[in-house]
Amino acid sequence: MSKYIVPTEIPKYCDDCPFGHLHYHHPFWSKGSWVDPIDKKENKPDTYGYVCNIDFSENGKYTKVMRAKCKENIKKPKWCKLESVEE
Repeated sequence: MSKYIVPTEIPKYCDDCPFGHLHYHHPFWSKGSWVDPIDKKENKPDTYGYVCNIDFSENGKYTKVMRAKCKENIKKPKWCKLESVEE
């Protein structure tokens, strides 16, 4: 298991993380939904999703999409590999 050390405070939300990347934004006025090819889950209207570049570097592809309703933050998942360190 790799460790990733960054000289900053660990963000509480994926949408604030320097390793996060906006994957999709599906506003409320959008019609319908679609199945995401990454994790085979539905991308519903009024949601957005982030992917993690650490996930990509370890697996060679994105394997997870973190989702939230628009205007809400995406909570850091339990599998996140970022850790705070003492100087």
